[in-house]
Amino acid sequence: MQTPYELFTKNFVESINNNIFLEPAAKIYPGQTGLGKSHYQDTEMPVDLKAAFPDLKYIIRLSPTREVSDDGTFNNVKQLGKFRYLGNPAPEVLDVTEDNEEIVYCISITHNYFLLNFDRLFKYAENSVLCIEEAHQFVGCADEGRGAYLINSGYSSEYTAETWKRIKEWMEVNPRVIGFTATPTEHHKNNPLLSSGKYEVIGDLVPLKDILPHQKWLNKVNNPYHYQKNNGAPSVRAAVENSIDVLFERELKLEKLLLKDPNINPKLAGYYVCGDFRGVWGCPIDEVRNIMSEYLLSIGFDESTQMIATMVEAGNTVWSLNGEGEKVEKASDVFDRLEDPNDPVRFLLVINRGRSGINVHNFTVNVVCRIRDPKEIRTPIPIQIFGRNVRINVGTGSIIREKYQNNIGKYLANYFNDYGIHPQTVIDTIKVSNIFDIWYPENPKAKRTWQDSLDEFKKKYVNSAKDGYEFLYNQTGVQKPPIIEFLPFDLEIERECNGEMVKYNVSKEFKEWRVDGTLDKFFNIKEGV
Repeated sequence: MQTPYELFTKNFVESINNNIFLEPAAKIYPGQTGLGKSHYQDTEMPVDLKAAFPDLKYIIRLSPTREVSDDGTFNNVKQLGKFRYLGNPAPEVLDVTEDNEEIVYCISITHNYFLLNFDRLFKYAENSVLCIEEAHQFVGCADEGRGAYLINSGYSSEYTAETWKRIKEWMEVNPRVIGFTATPTEHHKNNPLLSSGKYEVIGDLVPLKDILPHQKWLNKVNNPYHYQKNNGAPSVRAAVENSIDVLFERELKLEKLLLKDPNINPKLAGYYVCGDFRGVWGCPIDEVRNIMSEYLLSIGFDESTQMIATMVEAGNTVWSLNGEGEKVEKASDVFDRLEDPNDPVRFLLVINRGRSGINVHNFTVNVVCRIRDPKEIRTPIPIQIFGRNVRINVGTGSIIREKYQNNIGKYLANYFNDYGIHPQTVIDTIKVSNIFDIWYPENPKAKRTWQDSLDEFKKKYVNSAKDGYEFLYNQTGVQKPPIIEFLPFDLEIERECNGEMVKYNVSKEFKEWRVDGTLDKFFNIKEGV
């Protein structure tokens, strides 16, 4: 049986060998986060493109941000034969590539670089393939104007479609333009209110059950917390602190399992989406960092410990708990530090960054610290944010990627014997390491963007921890432990909040109660809007 990755790549190869580029429309290939789209671009796609297009000289990959363009894709193409990676080249570097007719040059640049150097790049269009990574951004809409932007994104904004205009000009010379995304946009899907013929979606998302062995599973979506306008820090504090507790509780479990399996890396990480400095409908990133630092200090960490990283448009910084910051040039270095078992950095805070191009396997908590309130609900960006959490982490680092093709099924079939580890230990490890939780805000005056996006995310993009656990026991034959319910009944009560009667499931609250000697959890209801 073919894996989802194999089916995706087979569909891609068949399509590029099927005269699909006779018409100047960008070909969009959808695939869930973690499916292996970037891996394919790095390891197989150059060879497949050269076989389909013998005249190919340049593969030019466009990305929305530097962290995506510098994510390592094309680093290994030299191993494929007559391919060379130029990275994000200075403009003059391109002028010398014509000297070697046999070499295919792989270039990874941002959309901004593409626009600034278009005239110099354009002369290479005839012998190229233009590959658009994260195609829902920048080129998600081909029509200019506020109306088109609203239909596509949900927000009303001046939109000039500058990147698309250049791509259209490019396709008039060479229509070999392809795009990859987990979240096709309204325009990609040919919304009848937008112009037709600009995009063609090739294939579909993989059925959810088929990607279960290839992703991390959603454990719990904590009840949405109330976000009070202009009051970000008090609104998010409980969610941030609770997420830290969850992370360290899981690390402690993995540290105990480490005694049974020396390959285990207990370190886990958290991902936090913050608001801008205005703090109206989002908690500013510095305030989230201060909440986090105060709490980490209160539970015993030293003030000099670098535990928090921030990514903003101005750059990347790693922070000590005393507020001292150290600049980090490359986003990839931040990601490496988050996964490094010997580095204390555990928490990534972002503003308008990190919605794509993040390749961190040990995320286990995700806290959204801002309200999203478009004129029309659109789900791609929130789904992309949630999707940062789904990369596999079976608890033993890169072993699953290096030896078992990033497939939990193959891992379960071989790891026990290969490393002499008891199956129960392996199952217990995966049940802790390969799950993540989400916290998100709500406010009655804002649209249910996060909730609606989460509903779609669970429907099309991520499997539940419950289904993941069933898979573990079915694959190994290990007997599943009995389920013991705390309360033998389902009790629901109502309480007034903001002039409305709100229902609370007492049984559920009991199950989630941390037994701290109080009943604060039951009555911690935020008042006001």
